[in-house]
Amino acid sequence: MLAIFWVIKQFFGGAGGPPKSAVRSDYYWPKFNRSESVDFYLYGSDSAGFLDVADTSKLIWSETDVPLATTPDLSTQYMYHPSKRVQNNGSFYLYAYVVRSGKPLDRKAANFDPDSVAVKQHELITFLPKAKSKQGINLLSGQDSSGNQSTHAEQAELAAVPREYISYLKPNLTIAMVDDFTKYPKNGIPPPIAEHMSIDPVAMEYYPTLFFNEFWLLRDYLIPMNETVTAIPLHFTLSSMSLWKFSLFSQMDQAFSKQQSWGAMGDGESDEFKRVLLEGNPIFLGLTFFVSLLHSVFDFFAFKNDIGFWKNKKSVEGLSVRSIAINCFCQMVIFLYLLDNETSTVVLCSAGIGTLIEFWKVTKAMKVSLDWSTGFPLPKFEDKAGYNSASETKRHDADAIRYLSYVLYPILVCYAGYALLYQTHRSWYSFVLNTFVGAVYTFGFILMCPQLYINYKLKSVAALPWRQMTYKFLNTIVDDLFAFVIKMPWLHRLSVFRDDLVFLVYIYQRWAYRVDKRRPNEFGYVAEADPEEIEGEAPQLVPLTDGTVDKQPITASEGTPLLSDRADEGAHQLVGDASGSDPSVERGEISTLDGEDFVDLGSNEIIKELEPERTSQHGGEAAQASAAAPTVAQALDAMRFPTEAKKTK
Repeated sequence: MLAIFWVIKQFFGGAGGPPKSAVRSDYYWPKFNRSESVDFYLYGSDSAGFLDVADTSKLIWSETDVPLATTPDLSTQYMYHPSKRVQNNGSFYLYAYVVRSGKPLDRKAANFDPDSVAVKQHELITFLPKAKSKQGINLLSGQDSSGNQSTHAEQAELAAVPREYISYLKPNLTIAMVDDFTKYPKNGIPPPIAEHMSIDPVAMEYYPTLFFNEFWLLRDYLIPMNETVTAIPLHFTLSSMSLWKFSLFSQMDQAFSKQQSWGAMGDGESDEFKRVLLEGNPIFLGLTFFVSLLHSVFDFFAFKNDIGFWKNKKSVEGLSVRSIAINCFCQMVIFLYLLDNETSTVVLCSAGIGTLIEFWKVTKAMKVSLDWSTGFPLPKFEDKAGYNSASETKRHDADAIRYLSYVLYPILVCYAGYALLYQTHRSWYSFVLNTFVGAVYTFGFILMCPQLYINYKLKSVAALPWRQMTYKFLNTIVDDLFAFVIKMPWLHRLSVFRDDLVFLVYIYQRWAYRVDKRRPNEFGYVAEADPEEIEGEAPQLVPLTDGTVDKQPITASEGTPLLSDRADEGAHQLVGDASGSDPSVERGEISTLDGEDFVDLGSNEIIKELEPERTSQHGGEAAQASAAAPTVAQALDAMRFPTEAKKTK
């Protein structure tokens, strides 16, 4: 942000001023000089056109011989007695004057100089809509929140009435003299600065900028005005403010106003942001802001990996399909709840996109089609591969949901009964929606438990989308940090750690049910070789069994395993170490001799590269093996060994 303002200042003449050849009429020049001695006066009046500065009863505060834009902070307190007009939604205005020392303030004075006086008006009263009272009635007794009998029609009429605006007084105010004496181009004043400037178009000069800083004035600090308010202490501060800080405050106020007008920010959300800056620990706050920058990045990668995981998912073996369907229902409930209440457009769009994604995940986890047998299209759900009646995953998933229902259903019924007896609702639809959304917000984390149960029963976590879960876990940590910064009740603050407990259990299961990479998969391949076999010797000929002969394990001294143990594979299996041989070299082929399958090495160059000592050693071992198995000797006679190997033998 600061870099942006620096660039603005550079482009609009703030760095080195106008060029030497510039015409004065092409630029706006300051009327006052930095640190020039001035007098400061602050008046207050109920009138919007106050000019009678001779009326000392309206004078609130005065200071003399103040260095312009370089003064240290000065403050005062004033006991304000509002008039009847102000008590009944009237306005109260402040008038701040900056006058060159020794010059008169009164326009009626003989030596009055208008170029020596700068004035800025500010309204000390703001009008905000009255907080909305809770609408609805008790569905059983028909009473509203005040205990009066009412109907839904009457409540609807009250909701249609425009909200009442009441007046609030600002008890604290900072008046800043902006340290800005830049020569601005005629058409090049930045908009955030121009709206606070007072310009003399004839002389092409501008007066000192007085900025009424209300950035840190939260709504909680405002005082509602009525006939009972008779005296209020007001606190005023006169200070200096650098141009970059003034631009920052002005730009942020504009940004908050635009976001509220666009529906991207609700009422009071800007105050929460300011409260974080005011009341948060600086060190912890800085850490939180740094981590929050990664929050959007984690959200993006979690979304990306979630879509990538389900996009090409063919089997749901090891996954809780019922949890996916329940999550889809819960997301839809949240979206309908936000739609039924006043919610910002950004939040509503985010919830809508999340709901569509959950529906899409259901179509990937189950076979979804339309059933026209009843004459009306109804969705039809069928199990996918790996999730049928014979599947262990489906059985464990059903057991987990059944055990979970023993706990959730009674709690849901009790909560619905309490809400029906003691709370008010706009309609029965609102009651059902609020009951479900209350259960989702309170017990939503429990829906991750069926997957934990399936992992425990299968002793495996290989089917889980770990990348997506990792990014979600990181986002949960970020939410935990915000829970300590944003103002909220302690019980709600502690509730954010429920998801952390479930994620910790997932992490433990990943550690407990680690994937054995040395175990062959269904195709006979091993992701990670045994360390004892990595130092193996030169490749040996391995007979392929037809299932009637026991398989003989190959030790490190006998060489690294080269072929699959299955005899029904194709007759062109590759041999040799693929990572250490040239792919252009001709590999051996499987041939049959006396009912057994052997590998014909042909002109394989692997044995040519062996050292004489190692070749001699293996020649001795091969001789022992041939004496024990004649069929192997016949196979060796049929093979074409390189010349070097025959000599060593």
